Amino acid sequence: MYVRDHTRPALHVAMGIDTTEYDFQVFRITSEIARQVFPVSLDTDHPSFRAGLERLHRISDAINNAKAQGSLIGKVKQAGWALAGAATFARLYFFPVKRHDLPKQVRSVPAW
Repeated sequence: MYVRDHTRPALHVAMGIDTTEYDFQVFRITSEIARQVFPVSLDTDHPSFRAGLERLHRISDAINNAKAQGSLIGKVKQAGWALAGAATFARLYFFPVKRHDLPKQVRSVPAW
């Protein structure tokens, strides 16, 4: 979501909202909903988590630039950036989670 929203910001610009702040608000809301039924949640406000998402965004831009370059060199750059993206995604995937007790009654209610 974060990378997609930052590579296609037209909707957010048209609505007059900051793309990054919007994305993190969505992360907060979905985390609150998830806390109602799961004993773990992502620490989406942790600086390392935010840095990882921003790195994925930069890698996405670099992959697009390599595609536009074309040729064999562009393909090699594309593959290198794809590996960097996979490594960054893996780090985010294994990022430590917040643990918490489940509510006494497990059910999903609106968090906004």
